[in-house]
Amino acid sequence: MVKSKKFNKQYAHELMSIAHADLESAFDLQKADTKRKENIYLLAQQALEKALKAVLCWHEKPVPFIHDISALVALVGAIEVPPFGYDLNDLTEFAAIRRYLEGYEEYSAEEVAAVLRAVKDALVWCKSKVTQHHSDDSD
Repeated sequence: MVKSKKFNKQYAHELMSIAHADLESAFDLQKADTKRKENIYLLAQQALEKALKAVLCWHEKPVPFIHDISALVALVGAIEVPPFGYDLNDLTEFAAIRRYLEGYEEYSAEEVAAVLRAVKDALVWCKSKVTQHHSDDSD
């Protein structure tokens, strides 16, 4: 059974801040031309995971303690389907098995850049869902 917890909806802003910091770290690693590109993907996955959880939190839904992007997209999709859908689900494996594997797969600079752009776009969408009704907080 997956554990989940409801958080105060204001926590969504902190999650978004952390998500942006994780993505910024991924971009920094990309510039550093790291030998372990898996770490770039792990940070991108973590950024997206936190951003999706922020959307759930903002909408006062339970936040599951999971790393599965497709499961999080499905939960967020019950509120509003993200424009990126399940396209970024492949990042899930970087929060799991690929954290413990090294070097058996090559990632081109173009592939890394495309993933980071896609996650950046996804974070923009998630942030818009967290802030769109900000004035409702005072009600």
